[in-house]
Amino acid sequence: MIKVMVPATSANLGPGFDFLGLALDLYNTVSFAPADEWHVTAEGYGAQGLTGRSDLLVCKALKRVFAETGKELKGGIVHMENHIPPAGGLGTSAAAIVGGLAAANQYLGEPLCSDDLLALAVEIEGHPDNVAPAVFGGLVGVVKASSPPYTYLKIPFPSELYVVLAVPDLRVSTTEARKLLPEAVPLAEAVFNLSRTGLLVGACYAGRLDLFRLAMEDALHQNRRAALIPGFHRVVTAAYQEGALGVALSGAGPTVIAFAPKTKLKAVGAGMVAVFNEQGIEAQWLSVAVNLDGFRFV
Repeated sequence: MIKVMVPATSANLGPGFDFLGLALDLYNTVSFAPADEWHVTAEGYGAQGLTGRSDLLVCKALKRVFAETGKELKGGIVHMENHIPPAGGLGTSAAAIVGGLAAANQYLGEPLCSDDLLALAVEIEGHPDNVAPAVFGGLVGVVKASSPPYTYLKIPFPSELYVVLAVPDLRVSTTEARKLLPEAVPLAEAVFNLSRTGLLVGACYAGRLDLFRLAMEDALHQNRRAALIPGFHRVVTAAYQEGALGVALSGAGPTVIAFAPKTKLKAVGAGMVAVFNEQGIEAQWLSVAVNLDGFRFV
């Protein structure tokens, strides 16, 4: 059996819409061995709805690698251990896809390089900022190119910052969240996000934690998606009041991600959860470090 751990990811980080993604020290695990039929089991989040199914993204990814390398995969023994909350915004789909791709590639002797895995992951998942951090780790900026089809840059993330996640008991469909976004935006909004994305990347390179709050402002997607997340703006305000240095919607939400020094983690997490509770929404918070290396085999 090949066993691979794949990190959760948080996309956008405010202004870096469809460009920035961050890998987190929180994992789903995929175990795989080829077989004549599919035998799929799971434990952890969503296990009951996943066990016994061969139409899952992880199976699609496994088959895609075999097909890409000219091999046939009739079936497989697949086991998933899910520790990433499935509420939304933490890259569970990306973890399943990258887990399947990495496991199959390892079993076949690694015929595909990391750039190949990224391209296949985007082909299946559709959003490079979700899958690139799961492959490469850390903070990643990724753009569509030509050869290879996607070009990425790993950006140093300040080691002093820890991640606080507020995960509400609320489901937000990425598809529905994207439908709220217009096809065209005013020039002022585009300039607003371009400038802050550049500032955020620069702040990471320069270690300017004092710039994170300004740099993580967004005008393109968060205000529009807030309609699906009761209390979102108040959650952000509470995180800043409790000492967070940067706060954003994680991916399409509803999870909210905050960055804070180690001494402020409990206060920031509790503050965000309290606001969700005031909206009648159950929520949990957890603190994690940044994953620097992407998926790994165990």
